[in-house]
Amino acid sequence: MDFLKARSTGLTLLFTIALTLGLSLAPIPEQWRPLPSLQRGPLQEKLVALTVPARFLGGQPVPAPETEVAAGQPTKPTAPPEDEAGEDAGTDVAALPPDQPVVPTVPGIGLEELSAPSLARAVELEALREKMSAQHVDIELNCRKARADGTCEEDGLAPFHKALGELRADTRRTPVRVVHLGDSLVASDYITDVVRDRLQERFGSGGKGFLFITRPASAGRWTRSGRGSDGWTIERLVDTKWPRDRVGWTGVAFTAAGGSQNTKYDAEGARVAELFFLAQPSSGSVQLSVDGRPLQRIQTRGFSKTKSEAAFARVNLPENAKTLTLTTSGRVELHGVTLETGTPGVIYDTVGLLGGMAEVYLRAQPAAFRAQLRQRKPSMVVLMVGGNEAFFYSRERTTLEEVRAQMKELVSRVRANVPDAACLVMSPIDAGVRTMGGEPVPRRGSKEVSDIFREEARLGGCAFWDAYNAMGGEGAALRWLEAGLMLEDLVHPRAKGSDLLGHLFDLALQRSFAKAHTALVPVADTPGLQDADVALTRTFDKLRRRESGEALRVGIAQLGASHTASHYFTDAVRDVLAKRFGDAGRGFIAAGKSSPRLDKARVARELTGEWKVEDALDSTPGGLWGLTGIRAVGAPGSKLRIQFCKGCPEEKSRTGRLDLYALDVPDVASPDIRVDGEDIPPDAPPPEPLTAPTVRIRSFPVTGTSHEVEVAAAPNSKVTVLGAALEYDTPGVVLDALGLPGSTAFTLRDMDAAAVDAQLASRRPDLLVFWYGTNEANLVGLDAQGLSGDYTALISRLRKATGNAECLVLGPTDRLAKDASGHWTEAPSLATVLGTLPRVARDAGCAYWSPRAAMGGERAMLRWQRSRPVYGHADGVHLTPEGYERLAASFARDFLSAYEARKKGEPTARMEGN
Repeated sequence: MDFLKARSTGLTLLFTIALTLGLSLAPIPEQWRPLPSLQRGPLQEKLVALTVPARFLGGQPVPAPETEVAAGQPTKPTAPPEDEAGEDAGTDVAALPPDQPVVPTVPGIGLEELSAPSLARAVELEALREKMSAQHVDIELNCRKARADGTCEEDGLAPFHKALGELRADTRRTPVRVVHLGDSLVASDYITDVVRDRLQERFGSGGKGFLFITRPASAGRWTRSGRGSDGWTIERLVDTKWPRDRVGWTGVAFTAAGGSQNTKYDAEGARVAELFFLAQPSSGSVQLSVDGRPLQRIQTRGFSKTKSEAAFARVNLPENAKTLTLTTSGRVELHGVTLETGTPGVIYDTVGLLGGMAEVYLRAQPAAFRAQLRQRKPSMVVLMVGGNEAFFYSRERTTLEEVRAQMKELVSRVRANVPDAACLVMSPIDAGVRTMGGEPVPRRGSKEVSDIFREEARLGGCAFWDAYNAMGGEGAALRWLEAGLMLEDLVHPRAKGSDLLGHLFDLALQRSFAKAHTALVPVADTPGLQDADVALTRTFDKLRRRESGEALRVGIAQLGASHTASHYFTDAVRDVLAKRFGDAGRGFIAAGKSSPRLDKARVARELTGEWKVEDALDSTPGGLWGLTGIRAVGAPGSKLRIQFCKGCPEEKSRTGRLDLYALDVPDVASPDIRVDGEDIPPDAPPPEPLTAPTVRIRSFPVTGTSHEVEVAAAPNSKVTVLGAALEYDTPGVVLDALGLPGSTAFTLRDMDAAAVDAQLASRRPDLLVFWYGTNEANLVGLDAQGLSGDYTALISRLRKATGNAECLVLGPTDRLAKDASGHWTEAPSLATVLGTLPRVARDAGCAYWSPRAAMGGERAMLRWQRSRPVYGHADGVHLTPEGYERLAASFARDFLSAYEARKKGEPTARMEGN
């Protein structure tokens, strides 16, 4: 195809208004635009109805005039306000809208392994998909390697599936890289960012991957590039005079011809950087600096005195690096930088060239194309072009034969250069044009090009995904325009439309992997709050009345192991509920040593003198313990102090109650007690002498916000303190965190029943939350029937003791353990626990929520360990503070979603078997 001739024709017809405006506003290279200034001028809005009206600068989306933003600020294309949420939209559970829907799952479409925040966003996109008549289209795997008899030995995605399976099984020590090449739809990164985020959530993040030196066009997002100084000379394969014999698939040459140029990258989480550059005679150098400190200087001179070639330099970055800066000296040509974590995980490179086509990527210097592609060692290469081919075909500037020949050659080049990588070809999406009268109509070409790409993918041994039919087929672009999902040019989707395409492609990839992959723990692990509208009716009704203004207290007591004992999870949930329904006090705090985990809740503990903190985990069954399975035993003269709401603003009008939980022991003098610095008069002698230790709950009225209780052992006596609790008389929620690290439901079962029941009843819970199972999952040969029977009986007993409080069972988080070879494996009884606890909840009449499903399902812990920030603890069992807060956000969202559904009378999710 003679592109120079096409451009010449366009210039000849410069004064033919319709064609001039069409070329000026169409998604083609900037050099071809007769009137590029129309992209910014005030005439733009008046020209919207003419020819191919686009708000694109060099093919890159820019804000519409009515929504201008500061130059250089990241922005999505013009879209309705709901499109402007960040990538984690919905995780701010405190701001959950009152009509937030329940988050269901749709079996079989690929949602199963998403975390709760991602799932909530996916469900919104599912609703949008249905509204727009978009479709879930499976990937056509095709055959990359045939046997002698003609049957297929290996399908088109087999290397990619194998690599992901190795990540899942923790047998891979290198990243799984994807190289995604395309046109302006990829350049915006609005489709691929959804895919990248979800793959990294499921399989762990290996880093940001390939990034340009600076933005290769004068508009658009900075997300896939550094922030370069002014003065870089930029040459692109899409330009009329492209950089011949120099650039590979990265497509852009950034040259610092003289003086010094620089660019900066956000390097947070990265431990390895690799510079892509052109090694050439008499070339200069690049200084790499981290956080303003020089790290390494890279010389870009080549070994040959006559030949230039693609070259690479790999540099290790210091831990906790924040910023990577590149500063040139002399004449230097750079092609990009990769940033990686140095750990296994998914890396998703995207290179989108504005106006990109198969023919454009074939302009790349073959040796550089091969060298750059092999350097990335991709497990899969994705080719997403076709939109511009269809555009030129519709304008009769190319033929289908030329399109076929160019795609055939590009597929062949990819397969030959990285024969061990999977490859996938995507069809173009639907598009439209406007008549001279301004009426939008379907544009011919997309279906024809799609059919060619499907056939060439099959013949070339690549997989194929039909984005055209996934979008909705012919006429979809017109429907998307009407719904606000398409820009006025009828070619480029807006942010939400791009998110929907990314959603559909991601789920197609996930379905293909699920079919090729056998789950390590083959159990149903359903996200969302199950049976809430049946099991939590009174709790939800009480919350509704509280929200409507009634002066009610809503008590929640969570019993569990270290996930509960850490306080991170319950603190985050308490914050959300208190903001919405009111704060009625901190609730119960166990006796014990000082702990920074209590700082966020403004609680302080202190032990002075000789103390022994004992727990029920390894003790003889039947002992007297506090609600957390802890008791603090102090020698004569020792003191314990617990301070609530330390540093809180004082409200002298606030009243409440401070309760002290301790043991009264025969022939042991009562301790000295001080509340807010004032001595409490000694207790009157009991009417009947004590014959055995007894749990004693003392209650003291208090005024104000901050309060402190101090217990001192008598000079010749020991003292045993179990804990203390603070509540205000104000209406709202009280959430007790009653956790013992390392414990199981059996631990709670074996504690003295009367003592536990009496203390729990004193807390007046409306809802009992049971979070056991993670430690049971590590018990070899766990008896599922015994766990089910004992746990169900325990729940029933405690419900009875608390006046039939409602109940909610939380399942285990994902738990991993290292085998003898150092690989992470599932905890031995995880599948047993996952299969048993939903039945326990059902049999006990409780709701059920799966933390493991909210984390992302199978092997989620591995992905949380590799995330940035890190959510999973290195021990494979616990979460980091950030991880607990993330999980709490998921739980609070599901809980409040079920609450909203109850208010509307809508059913919530059901557990199987109901």
